[in-house]
Amino acid sequence: MKINFQKKKFNLKANLLNKQDFFLKKTNLEFLKKKKIINFFLLDGPPFANGEIHVGHILNKIIKNVITFFFLINNIILLGNMGWDTHGLPIEQKNIFSLFFFNKYRFYVCNIIKNQKKSFLKLNLFNKFDYNTMEPKYESIQIKIFQYFTIKKKIFISKNPIFWCYKCCSSLSYSEILYKKIKINSWYFKIKIENYYLLIWTTNLWSLINNQACFYIKSYIYIVYKSYNSKILFIKKLFYKITKILNIKGKIIGFVNNIFYVKNKYVLFFNKFIRYYNKKKTFINNFFIDIKIGTGLVHCAPSNGIDDFDLFKNKSKILNFLNNFCSIKNIKIFEFINIFFLNKILLIVMQKRKILIKNKIIYHKHMFCWRHKIMIIYHLTNQIFLNLNFKILNFNFKQLILYKIKKINFLPLKLKLLILNMILLRDNWCISRQRFWGVYILKIHDFNFLSYYKNITKNFTSHIILFLNNIKNIFDVWIDSSIISTIFNKKILIEGKDQIRGWFQSCIIINFILFFNLNFFKIVSHNFCIDIKKKKFSKSIIINNNVNILYKNFSIDIIYFFFCKHNFFKNIVFNEKKIFFLTKFYVLIRTFIKFLINNFYNFSFKKKQILLIDHWIIKKIFIFNNLIKFNYINFKFYNSIKIIIFVVNFISSFYFDYSKNKLYLSKLNSIIRNSALLTLFRIFAFIFKSLFPILNNTMLETKKIIKTSYKNKIIKIKFSFFIKIFKLINNFIVFCFFNSKKINNIKNDFLCIGKCIYLYNFFWVWNNNKKIFFFVKKKFLCLFCKKKIFYKNYILKKKICNICYLNKFHNLEEIRFYL
Repeated sequence: MKINFQKKKFNLKANLLNKQDFFLKKTNLEFLKKKKIINFFLLDGPPFANGEIHVGHILNKIIKNVITFFFLINNIILLGNMGWDTHGLPIEQKNIFSLFFFNKYRFYVCNIIKNQKKSFLKLNLFNKFDYNTMEPKYESIQIKIFQYFTIKKKIFISKNPIFWCYKCCSSLSYSEILYKKIKINSWYFKIKIENYYLLIWTTNLWSLINNQACFYIKSYIYIVYKSYNSKILFIKKLFYKITKILNIKGKIIGFVNNIFYVKNKYVLFFNKFIRYYNKKKTFINNFFIDIKIGTGLVHCAPSNGIDDFDLFKNKSKILNFLNNFCSIKNIKIFEFINIFFLNKILLIVMQKRKILIKNKIIYHKHMFCWRHKIMIIYHLTNQIFLNLNFKILNFNFKQLILYKIKKINFLPLKLKLLILNMILLRDNWCISRQRFWGVYILKIHDFNFLSYYKNITKNFTSHIILFLNNIKNIFDVWIDSSIISTIFNKKILIEGKDQIRGWFQSCIIINFILFFNLNFFKIVSHNFCIDIKKKKFSKSIIINNNVNILYKNFSIDIIYFFFCKHNFFKNIVFNEKKIFFLTKFYVLIRTFIKFLINNFYNFSFKKKQILLIDHWIIKKIFIFNNLIKFNYINFKFYNSIKIIIFVVNFISSFYFDYSKNKLYLSKLNSIIRNSALLTLFRIFAFIFKSLFPILNNTMLETKKIIKTSYKNKIIKIKFSFFIKIFKLINNFIVFCFFNSKKINNIKNDFLCIGKCIYLYNFFWVWNNNKKIFFFVKKKFLCLFCKKKIFYKNYILKKKICNICYLNKFHNLEEIRFYL
């Protein structure tokens, strides 16, 4: 008896680091056989071109590439792009300002894009179409959209307190702010009013320089408390708490009502050495004062707080004594003194005048600039805003946008609530920044000049206007990056958690204002990659930028396997030691595939008889296949890997031991061996399909071995018409310059989910060249009434409509005679 030993086709040793270069150089045309293009677009949120990539960028690209390969193995092509953000403060900080700064900055940005693209392409990315926000045609679209907003009167200029960083010397957006609980000083001091003293609590003494009123609560009663020959006013509800903190002894003389604050006015203690402060200041009712802390009386500085600004009625009289560098202006005594140094001066003045009562250290939530990690303030300046509080056909803008957001699929689900709350609380969007590297904002009300400016930037950059006018404002970076979302339909967005307040929000707002619709199919946000010390990986930390070392030590497949095995909706702790432990799982899968391939020979496709146990295993594999598909679509790659490892362990322990007798001892062409080989073939097809998105190179290696052993028996599939065009034009997707006959043939190669498909070039020609295909049912004319009818395969195969069928023919004989 002959024993059917395994043939050495597939080795256990992978040597992936040596082999992967061959697979990277090979084009993806081989896998585009018999594929349909889906009309979704995987949109890339552009990273800043200001340094080397880190592990967080690799995680983002891997998630996008896995989902494209999943669609590809299911015979669907999901197109996408790669983008770069090329404007803003991070790039300014890397370069020194000079006369011809834009040439220097462009050269710097181009070099970084080149380096970042090299490292991204090492990940075997399928979608290689790229764009950047620095291109002239991209900038001209940005100005065109801004011109549309101005015509529709959605842009306005006003003085509002905004987030301001004194080191950046520029306004900040919501996404550029960090909130931290820190230890700070809080002060209790008194201000004289008639024979009484108001007890006021504050955390920022320097803001007293901009004091214009005092807040109180109308519905509460205030106490007159006598201690050490001074009568102090504060809220009754906090009586025990205040007396304990201040450690004062005395007695309650009386109570003060709302009428007291309406009738009286107060003067600040600066009045003796600064003339401006001789003006008497009023009291304003404020229901939003926090009663848990303080004294129930808060000083109002409208230029340094949003709530203060909203409640202060005479907005024309609001004054600001701070310049852009956060130092004092227009007061000669304190001129050019920094606000943090001003705190020390005011403390000395208050102590000498015996106004300061108590200094207490508390834990308080404060705002920080995420770049410089320093405290920021509210600063009153002239800014350009996009209005988000207007009406469309008696409906509020916010109501409509919230209705549309509810229809979009969000992963995780809590992401939807976060975005809904952010848009609800936002009345306007500050779109101007006081920088010099960006797209410049010019003459808002002059529409002719805006169109002239738009046409110049198509051929040159927007920086050519810098020499024509004295410019102070540029566009916010989030407007730069979100304009790419207006070009494509049915978009899928996959970005990090830090983009919720930034890119996600700006894309939604701009798309809805332009189209009154949100063409987003799915929005996914993943968490960060952190090190052992729980610090986030970023470009600013140079130690963490070890991507090149990662590429040298590990193959692409093992890097993919590491990130997909973790749940990226939580923070991933990245460590090279953890990747070494994963090799045992990879060896398990490779030994499993080795058994399948090395035993698969002398298989006849004609004999289709199958045994009961083999049939049972094929059915079970079909169920597992559906589960894996479901997890891939819902971005739960870690669950799909768990299922694959479970199946591998189950089959290798149960079925392989059972089938060894059939494979080794039975005759080569027997039905028993053939049924076992058919199940092995089905198992291999299942493993190939489920692991192709993650372990791409190993699956290509296995496919190559099977192709060589069954060259004559596997039918060759011709390329579709779309792929022929793809070959003809040197890997550029262009549909614009073909004849109408060729364009109509392309329709058959598309999978349409909807009424129409938009085709673009994906390079800088996509602005001008655009074709739209409508998929409509064929219409015919009725022979009698000559009206258009839809063709349907039922009794009336002749061209007659339903109405004529009932009216013209009265009995069955006439119908039979005609039909």
